[in-house]
Amino acid sequence: MTPPPEPTPDDVVSAAKSLHALNAIPDRSWQWLNIAEPTQWTALHTIEHISDALLFYSGQVARRAEVRLPVLRDGRDAPASEHLDNALSAAHILAALLRDLGEQRAFHPSGRADAAGWAGMAVTEILVHGTDVAPAVGALLNFPETSCARTVARVFPWIDTTLASPSELLLAVTGRMTVDGIPSDPDWWWQSAPLTEWNGSPAQRDVKPGWS
Repeated sequence: MTPPPEPTPDDVVSAAKSLHALNAIPDRSWQWLNIAEPTQWTALHTIEHISDALLFYSGQVARRAEVRLPVLRDGRDAPASEHLDNALSAAHILAALLRDLGEQRAFHPSGRADAAGWAGMAVTEILVHGTDVAPAVGALLNFPETSCARTVARVFPWIDTTLASPSELLLAVTGRMTVDGIPSDPDWWWQSAPLTEWNGSPAQRDVKPGWS
């Protein structure tokens, strides 16, 4: 059986571009202070987290890290439009680094990830947290379904892909919506190492939240 196509660096950029709809909300809108459930962060901070996550990934990949490195942050306040632009820039940076990674790997708490694993994790971070933000600010996102399909098949290989659309599957496995047949697991985690190393069971988080 031919394995499904794996997520690519271009999928990371496509996911980040889907956040563009959030730019319709003015920087001064009070909606950016709403909580982006199920996180405990404001919508503004959640967008900032996306950049933090992608830059953390970039640092790990760029240095071919064997351990977890500190997250790259500057700590400066910025309006929502700049945080959204930073997320797109961070996606491009990570995508470029993944193209250069080749067959090498780098450490992530969920496993030693190859380029496809990193891309799938990045797509998840962007789209899941983008989904957290959208209802908080009154926006609607359109997901890149092909990128979602590749991501689910690669980093959530235990999911039955016939149960719903790729975007719905991605949101269900990460606890953002309900799809019959997909258990709600607060300790969901990625299969970040190559699928040849998957043990056949759903991955579960074994480190504290916030390390992704």
